[in-house]
Amino acid sequence: MSKISKTYIIGAGISGLTAACYAKHKKQEIEIFEATGQAGGRCRSYYDKALNFEIDNGNHLILSANINFINFCKLIKSEKTLIYYDSKFNFYDLKTDNRWSIKIPKSRFPWWIFQKENRIPNTTILNYFSILNFLFCSKNNYVNDLILGSGRLYKFFWEPLTLGILNTNCKEASAYLLYNVLKKSFLKGGNYCGIIQPNHNWNETLINPALNFLKKKRIEINYNNILKKIETENDLIKKLIFNKKEISINKNDRVIMSLSLNGFNKIFPKYSLPNEFNTIVNIHFKVPEKISLNKKEPILGLINSKTHWIFIKKNYISITISDANELEGLSSEDLATLVWNEIKRALDLKKIQIPKYKVLREKKATYKQSPGNINLIKNINKLPKNLFLAGDWTVSNFPSTIESSILSGKNSINK
Repeated sequence: MSKISKTYIIGAGISGLTAACYAKHKKQEIEIFEATGQAGGRCRSYYDKALNFEIDNGNHLILSANINFINFCKLIKSEKTLIYYDSKFNFYDLKTDNRWSIKIPKSRFPWWIFQKENRIPNTTILNYFSILNFLFCSKNNYVNDLILGSGRLYKFFWEPLTLGILNTNCKEASAYLLYNVLKKSFLKGGNYCGIIQPNHNWNETLINPALNFLKKKRIEINYNNILKKIETENDLIKKLIFNKKEISINKNDRVIMSLSLNGFNKIFPKYSLPNEFNTIVNIHFKVPEKISLNKKEPILGLINSKTHWIFIKKNYISITISDANELEGLSSEDLATLVWNEIKRALDLKKIQIPKYKVLREKKATYKQSPGNINLIKNINKLPKNLFLAGDWTVSNFPSTIESSILSGKNSINK
């Protein structure tokens, strides 16, 4: 393409905001459209009346390997809102009451597996050799193909890791995607496995700083503008038709679609795209003031439980359950009660009755990240020449995460 005259960005989620900020950083002319009344998509914070404070609409585990996330925070000057923790992952087994930690050393060689006190309880050195299978994995392998789907390491390491990263169970999850994450993090040592969390919430760390960055560049978002259809001519987008207005696209203009998978499919129904999705459940519990929580260890993984991860926030406890489609028929009250009973044991809050809570079910949080579905994403081609895609689901080599969202937004500007 010739030099870009103007870039039209459709969608103000993380990938859209990233594209906008990097475009303005390069002094490009842009205009942004968002279908809803707020920016941030699935990574934002809002005031909840029942709890009487701001909550995140989802929990996200960021690692120090997520360099695109870190660089974006530097661009929008929000790096001071981040808290950095050690490369230490804490777990609790509800079945046995055992607690343990996995501390990833800075060395690239995993010396910790040779130290009994640092290994997962009742595992041997030989159990950890299963990771070598990933060196030879193909794009068609499931995680289960490589770890054999049994044993203590499966239950206590591979299963929580796979669910946490891919939001897909080991039997259906892509080994190729998981290995790509391992290569960037755990297999490079502790310097790449440090835990990063926002000091307050995701609005403070990502959304508000990005909006402020754009505001200083005199960019305002066109909210409540739903893209209904596009018109093309000679393999180029010529018109964007929204519910409120129509935009003519000139020859040297560029369009970046930062839409959800379903949103993209509505505009381009001709593509065969993944139609299997996995739910993520987040529950936020308001913490009574008398409770003192250990904020030095912000995340706790649970084994033999419905709850997968506990996040310790400033004034509330938040949990995440990945690949949670099976919980659809369970009422919010029953689910919150079940989860609170697990939290009480894990955090030694046995005398505390269930506090006020908020149950959030993201029914299409990610597509099922299986080898077959990844191939469908890779087969998206023959798009209009002036159209570029952004969004966590568009990065076919990595899972659908904040890191992928930011990477896709940045890449859409660089193409």
